Amino acid sequence: MVRRVSFLIFLFFQFLVFPMEVLFNEYNHTGILSSSKKIFPFETTRDIEPFRAFLETIYMPPDVRGITLDLPESTVLVLDNGVTIGTDAGDIRVPEDVFNDLLSSTDCTFVYDVFPVEVFSLDRVVVKEPITREKLSYYLSFFFDEFEVPRRIEGAIDVMPKPPEVEYSRVDHPLVGTVVFLKVTDDSTFTVFWNGNPGSLTFHTSESTRVVVEVKDSLGYTTELSLTTSSASYEIRTFQSLLEFGDTLFLPFYVDWYDPVSGRKINTFTPKFPGTYHLIGHDRNGNFMRLRVLVKDTSPPVIVSPEVVKDASSFTVRIFCDGKEVEEIPPGYHTVFVEAVDNFGNASNAFFVTDHPHIVKVSERPVLIYFGPKRKIELDGLSIKGSVVFGWAKEHCEVRIGGETFKIEK
Repeated sequence: MVRRVSFLIFLFFQFLVFPMEVLFNEYNHTGILSSSKKIFPFETTRDIEPFRAFLETIYMPPDVRGITLDLPESTVLVLDNGVTIGTDAGDIRVPEDVFNDLLSSTDCTFVYDVFPVEVFSLDRVVVKEPITREKLSYYLSFFFDEFEVPRRIEGAIDVMPKPPEVEYSRVDHPLVGTVVFLKVTDDSTFTVFWNGNPGSLTFHTSESTRVVVEVKDSLGYTTELSLTTSSASYEIRTFQSLLEFGDTLFLPFYVDWYDPVSGRKINTFTPKFPGTYHLIGHDRNGNFMRLRVLVKDTSPPVIVSPEVVKDASSFTVRIFCDGKEVEEIPPGYHTVFVEAVDNFGNASNAFFVTDHPHIVKVSERPVLIYFGPKRKIELDGLSIKGSVVFGWAKEHCEVRIGGETFKIEK
């Protein structure tokens, strides 16, 4: 709003002198005060060339009558280059609180220029367009008391942030459709959008469709790509089978089956551990099949003798000799109770009557030894009469004949 008065009056007021530098950044129309580091927005009413100027005077609207002139109704600062600064009048308009700070000091230096820099912290300064080292240092001095700028800069600094680099790979499978994997080389925080919806670095669809991928980093830079996915072309049929651990499953011959771990073609399946296995196969017509094999161990250990226990999985054995638990069965006549439990809680037990070592065990390949004429032979504490000894379980044994001891090797 403009009022008409008869003549122009400039008033000079004496204020306390506080040196202050005021920076106007045309790049983002943000200003900053050096004394308090206060950041403020500003507006311009005309195109202004970069300048460095000082306060010439403070204009205050006069209260006079007479000749009419077009003069501002608000107080403005007048710089020595003719640029005016005010709140609702002037070439540059600033918030009222900032204007009051400027009025408190007559020792002000005003700088208007382009500084394409964003300052987040001391270790995160983003330069968005080429800028000289001197201008960058000057701009950063408003934010930090101490900082470092590279000593050698060839020409202008150009560290314009680049959009995140995105690579992708895809896997098309006739059973599951398409799975897309993304690799984002940007090391800052980023968000991935699949057809406009935020998601992770992987995407799976069983339909044939066009997928638009957008990756946005923390600075707002984006990279987009689009691709077409394939649909699942085969329907899979699922069957189930039960198998006792330790047994072998013979698979239907009219289906080509594949091992779930190695991917090799198999005709039989012998699992190494109880659990659930999924075998994949297809018939001659191209139909895919999944065989879910539930393997359980429900068979207790088989106790053949106190020394021989058999089971498909690991097991523990407890031996009771004449009612007392022992580690080994001592020589002599004993009543032995054996209890065996496997890892899955299956248990079995059995009673035996032993007469060790009066049982001569015959090896798989008996060894026959001739000792000449029939005479008394002592074999591991057993006295016999004869001329031939055959078969034993140990690798060697000692035989006493007529007071002499012989060690016989197999």
